Amino acid sequence: MDYEDDDQHLAAEDSLHISQDDDDEEEIPMTSQQLLEHLQKAWMNEKFAVQLLPYKEDIVDMVMSQLVHMEENLATTNKNDMLYIAHRMEVERIRYIVASYHRCRLQKIEEYAFHILEEESKRPVGSKRLSPGELQFATDFHSGMENHFFQLAVRHMPRIHHDGDEQVRKVVPNIDSYVFIRAKENVAEFSISANHDTINIAAGSIHMFKYRDVEPLVLEEIVDLI
Repeated sequence: MDYEDDDQHLAAEDSLHISQDDDDEEEIPMTSQQLLEHLQKAWMNEKFAVQLLPYKEDIVDMVMSQLVHMEENLATTNKNDMLYIAHRMEVERIRYIVASYHRCRLQKIEEYAFHILEEESKRPVGSKRLSPGELQFATDFHSGMENHFFQLAVRHMPRIHHDGDEQVRKVVPNIDSYVFIRAKENVAEFSISANHDTINIAAGSIHMFKYRDVEPLVLEEIVDLI
């Protein structure tokens, strides 16, 4: 196995592109190192975000494709080689990040299933946050929980309670909870309250805000959650 060639492939792959969610469907080329950094940022943002963020399908698909290439190269080398051990550890690290990213999303879906499905149904096609698989999982999970709740409790209650308002049982995330952010670029006169108080945010600076206030900046990838 030629590890030097593999390192170059993993560090500077010119054929990798990530799509932008604009009308022109612009694709931005990036190296494999930049791709991994995007994955790590998506993971950390999802981990610390109160709401479910849009699914980074392009990033996940490209990372999984890279992992396949790495596994193919590892399969042809001596397992006692120190470079093999180092590369194997890197593969496992990347797999952990991908798994943890999906695990964070599934935990939110399980906790806020009805809320997430309700909000998702209101979004236009180009602004959906769930992947097709997540949408199916959320739908099945919510249906299963409602059926379990009915079988466990509701069916034993007087019939007048059988048509209870599902909104009463809905669990929603607390968007007024505080989060830490690091600015990726300058933001002038950013409004931070209902009273329209503003603040100038410098690139690289760290702040603590209510998630409600900074979610637009998170979605636009102007700031990262930390």
